[in-house]
Amino acid sequence: MSPALIAVIVVVLAVVVTIIVWSARGKAEPAPPAGSSKRPANSGAAPAVPSKPASAKPAVPSKPASAKPKSAGPARAADTEAAPAPSAGQHSLYPNQPGEDVLDEEEPEGASGPHRLILVTAVGMTDPGLRRKHNEDAYVCLDEHNLYAIADGMGMHAAGEVASKVTIEAITEVFTQGLLFDDEDAKRAGRSRRKRLVRTIERANSMVLAMSREVEEYSGMGTTVVMAQFSPAKARVHIAHVGDSRCYRLRGNEIKQMTVDHTLGAVGIQGKTAGLLSRAVGIEKNIEVDVTVDHPEAGDVYLLCSDGLSRMTTDDKILQTVRESGNDLDEAARRLIALANAGGGRDNVTTILIRVDRAPGA
Repeated sequence: MSPALIAVIVVVLAVVVTIIVWSARGKAEPAPPAGSSKRPANSGAAPAVPSKPASAKPAVPSKPASAKPKSAGPARAADTEAAPAPSAGQHSLYPNQPGEDVLDEEEPEGASGPHRLILVTAVGMTDPGLRRKHNEDAYVCLDEHNLYAIADGMGMHAAGEVASKVTIEAITEVFTQGLLFDDEDAKRAGRSRRKRLVRTIERANSMVLAMSREVEEYSGMGTTVVMAQFSPAKARVHIAHVGDSRCYRLRGNEIKQMTVDHTLGAVGIQGKTAGLLSRAVGIEKNIEVDVTVDHPEAGDVYLLCSDGLSRMTTDDKILQTVRESGNDLDEAARRLIALANAGGGRDNVTTILIRVDRAPGA
């Protein structure tokens, strides 16, 4: 046998051995069944896709041309500054968008006793101010649902008063009558507080817009809205808002604005138009609602207010006024209204103060 033939035979044998070895490995590690996905060991679930931070998408007005003036008073200097970054837990779009936190399942209404971690007590008060003939603010305190809301209307011929009233009535109906919209809406809203608040404001938006289109005198009317619902069993509060009505949290010697004004000034536009709203209830068919989730602590006071307060004074004076009133929320509300009027009283002023206490046994 020639050396060349021997070399060929050796090469062929090497190839055959290699094929046998690889076939054996393939049988020892079978491929996963069709349709299954391969996951890291001990993962238990597919890895979560990183979400964008809430501040990555600032609230830019969709149609600034539709912005309506809110007040005869001049815009404050703060209105011409860029909007501050949203606080943790805040989201500027509809539910189920990237950046939304885990849904907060709602405990049964009226949960009490050992189920509560916190208790909330609230006082609301409104005043027409010194220069307005009509009070276009409206508010509601639904203590049995731990829900509180303020609407500040705008429009000619007292139409703003109608818009704010319709919005507060829509909010009240949803919670007192157990409305969860139609079947499709019920699937979307589920039992998530976040979605329920958003859908409630969407419902109010549709009602105000329909009325403004049907009645000539109400054309162009709209309103801001800020609402907060507390979850006593989970020590959380969900804050939803559209417009420049605000929510503050007073904790110790600090005051923090929990909402970002939806004004042209807040998105960097300066000048005379800085105080115009970039977003309001009842102006357009689709509406964006900001929702913030916060974790109340015993001793906190949350303040909802129309801009009739925030434009007439400073945050530091608000904090000082509330602290000087001690635990008397009625006194604090009266003093805040007096503070706004002392600052010029150019607009209606409405406040809701909510004190958080530790539940017995918590």
